[in-house]
Amino acid sequence: MSKYEVKDKGIKKDSEVTSAVSTISYEVENALVNNVPLKEVQGQIDTLQEKGKFPSNLQLVDAFYDPKTSSSGVAFLDNNTGKVVVGFTGTNLDNGILESAKDIGQWGNIAFKGDGPSSAYFDASNKFMNDLKANGYDIDTVTGHSLGGRNGTIMGMVHNIPNIILYNSAPLMNLLGNLKKSNQQELSDLFGRYSGNIIYFVSENDPLNKAAGGVPGSIYPGKIIIIKNGKEHDITGFLTKEEQDFIRQYTPDLNKIYVAQQKVQTNTRSKLKALDVLRAKLLKSGGGLSASEEIYLDASEALILTQGMSKTLQIEIDDIKKMYREAKKDSDKLWTNTVKTADSIGSTLHQGEVVDSLNAGGATEPIVRIEPKEEYEQKISELSSIQQEYHELIEQIQSSINKQVETDQELSRQIGG
Repeated sequence: MSKYEVKDKGIKKDSEVTSAVSTISYEVENALVNNVPLKEVQGQIDTLQEKGKFPSNLQLVDAFYDPKTSSSGVAFLDNNTGKVVVGFTGTNLDNGILESAKDIGQWGNIAFKGDGPSSAYFDASNKFMNDLKANGYDIDTVTGHSLGGRNGTIMGMVHNIPNIILYNSAPLMNLLGNLKKSNQQELSDLFGRYSGNIIYFVSENDPLNKAAGGVPGSIYPGKIIIIKNGKEHDITGFLTKEEQDFIRQYTPDLNKIYVAQQKVQTNTRSKLKALDVLRAKLLKSGGGLSASEEIYLDASEALILTQGMSKTLQIEIDDIKKMYREAKKDSDKLWTNTVKTADSIGSTLHQGEVVDSLNAGGATEPIVRIEPKEEYEQKISELSSIQQEYHELIEQIQSSINKQVETDQELSRQIGG
């Protein structure tokens, strides 16, 4: 008999994936702390799935617990997409005072030290992510709740995971605390390099993120979306129908790129098959291929493959462009909110003095707003250049094919236009 039985936390068979993974991560941690073998944990989750209490498309592939820091995480393969969702556990009070104290102590580090990814605190988390990738898993999303939200944010950015979806998360850092300059720089550089999508879901009455302001000076490097549901901090508050519908409405469809690209690949294979049929027809009619036919078939194959690659890339580029445009807007909001927060703290200061104080703490307008917007604009321009290069290549190949057909009437007759 197991020392710990994974509990039913209100997850359902049709629960949204990231909130389900964030919730079950606590139960998996509890099991690991109690030395339950991972295979047995998987068996208990299988039982929940059979009872309709966990999504059937999710398969536990790995999990870790670091007794030194009390950090932990889980990895689930989503069989609908073939990609992995990683969830990091937040502050967990289920495992005794000593274990809980390690989680609680990390909150102090966020406020007054600001541990970055190079900290020993993240050694186990980094190893977990690296092991998953080394084993061939394609990590598409990182999620987490509370302290696990911050851990997930950092790991998601370090490993450049496309989607980071968080619930009542701790902030990335706090500019008004006694934050180490080296840590602040490391975290700022980390966010500057990240090219993915970060969304913070916040319960209306969450005391740690009240009115999305959090602790004064707290930095949340992503889009903050408040769910006006009257609920507080607990992760299970995101599992009822109202919250689930809300999350699905405001979260990008994490499967949309995969599904769209699958359609492009199917269409490309269909065109290549039709080209093979034409090749067989030409061989049958003449006993061998003429030089014109060879050129035409080779160019047509190149065109089909290039169009397929272009459309596949176009789907990703359009999604990334949208993200950059939204990030530009968020940079303006982040600077405005930073000034407002600082102004509310130092109410005796004039506007200029507030800005001077922020500058002294490293929260300058160029760092928070101007430089990120310039970088986003540059990225959008680079992506547009890539799109244009593919467009020009396709036009060149198509022009070559058209000329070949125009100069060879027999070929034109055989392919029927």
